[in-house]
Amino acid sequence: MASPLGAFLARNSVAAANGLPLVHTTRSYNVRMLMEEGVIKPQQCDVFLQDKLNYFFVGRPAYKYNSDSGQADHWELPCVFIFESQEIGGIKRIFPFDSGAFAGKRYPSYIAGMPIENFEVSGADAPGKLIGAFFGSARRYLDMQPKGREEFEAEYSISPLDAELSAASRLAGEGTIRTFDDRRFSIEIQSEQEVHLASTKPIAVVIPEIYLGVDGVMDKIQVDWQAEALGYPMHSLSLDNYYGLIYKEVFDFYTRRGFI
Repeated sequence: MASPLGAFLARNSVAAANGLPLVHTTRSYNVRMLMEEGVIKPQQCDVFLQDKLNYFFVGRPAYKYNSDSGQADHWELPCVFIFESQEIGGIKRIFPFDSGAFAGKRYPSYIAGMPIENFEVSGADAPGKLIGAFFGSARRYLDMQPKGREEFEAEYSISPLDAELSAASRLAGEGTIRTFDDRRFSIEIQSEQEVHLASTKPIAVVIPEIYLGVDGVMDKIQVDWQAEALGYPMHSLSLDNYYGLIYKEVFDFYTRRGFI
């Protein structure tokens, strides 16, 4: 049986937005292992305890790491792999938000009290339809500029019985509290598939510039993986302050490649 959100996508003629790549984030500490083994392996999930999963977000490098240090060192910084969406299989679940943040009660009570399964959707067209319904375009989704709640509810004749839809629309538009960051409506793709980088090649890898000067790293990214290497500079910054640099590299890449 479809969830309320899945049933909404099925019953409405939602114009799907242009397809965006899928983004996987790992710590740069793992770069050596990925170069040696060439596989992004599913990890034991701490929300869906029965599963080992790889996590991707549609379009946005939205996965966040916590750090208790002031100045982040190079191995703590994110390394981002960008894949064409059709390259990733073994899809287990799709949510319109970070399921870990939902399970950790980091979202407000108006949505946190609902069952998470009421927001699960499926199908290859689901991400594009979610973007089309709640944002209207891929560009607006990337910029976190959703349709207003009143506009969304009027467009799709949302009734008081459609509480999950109103809650999702409200969550997308609330960005004033620090914990409601870009994960609040970043479409999450859970996959059970091992990603073998020799065959499932990324289209870009975003990594601290310091790694690109190490022997073998540039060749691994550009020659073996046939991806574009995108370096971002290091400064005396905390980990949180690097996400803006990463977003710029990713969005500039999307613009050059015609995704937006």
